[in-house]
Amino acid sequence: MMWGYGMEWWMWLIMGSGTLAFWLVIVLVIRALLPGRDRTTAGADRPDPLTLLKEGLARGEVTPEEYEQRRRLIADGH
Repeated sequence: MMWGYGMEWWMWLIMGSGTLAFWLVIVLVIRALLPGRDRTTAGADRPDPLTLLKEGLARGEVTPEEYEQRRRLIADGH
């Protein structure tokens, strides 16, 4: 073992993991500070398109013919 002349393998390991931890903290802080980046509820509060169409029919915003046409578009995908 060379005590004063070089770094041992475990010193390199500690230095590398410390550097990795530092950059990981930096990335997590930047992600936390960005606005509008709530990934836990993304899309959870958005109603289904068919539900919106049914509500529009119930409110009278859509005629029954328009409802049926749009329902087919939603169901068939074209």
